[in-house]
Amino acid sequence: MKKLFALVAILFVSLTVLSAQSFNDSEKWNVYDDKNDRGSSTIAKSAKMVTIDGKELLAVTLTGTVTNKCPHGFAGVAVEGAPATMEALKTASGLTFMTNGDGKKYRVKVENSAIKDYDHYGFVFTAPKGAPVKIDVPFSKLTQEGWGAKKKFDTAKNVKLSFQTIGQPHETYELTVIDLKVTK
Repeated sequence: MKKLFALVAILFVSLTVLSAQSFNDSEKWNVYDDKNDRGSSTIAKSAKMVTIDGKELLAVTLTGTVTNKCPHGFAGVAVEGAPATMEALKTASGLTFMTNGDGKKYRVKVENSAIKDYDHYGFVFTAPKGAPVKIDVPFSKLTQEGWGAKKKFDTAKNVKLSFQTIGQPHETYELTVIDLKVTK
């Protein structure tokens, strides 16, 4: 009986840790745009649970427009997780998610407290039309965009993730991110 109890406890802790390493609270997905830079881009967020391969997963969809009223118009979403997820982000080797959308390119960024000029390390991906595809992003594939100060990527200083549009103008954009999580 003690062995069964210990096995159940270990299984519960393991499942809690694994689920804690995902970003499954839609309230922690905070949108932003270029209005503080005198831009006029827009962004709207919707979230729902979807079933993929028998699993209930959070799907966050971003829609809007990107204008060129400010020289480098943009819109995006910053994502934070529960404390255990944020700790896992500091020791992770990458992240994974599923995506679909409008066929345009987007950038996922690992925001880091050592970078003060917003030239965070990131990875460009395409949000394909149709069925969601899985994207694996090893941190070894991350790069800065190059317009800011060159900094070393230090995972211990990771503070959040973000997804942002690339280029402008876009009369419309649509990006869906499903089951975002860190990987070891």
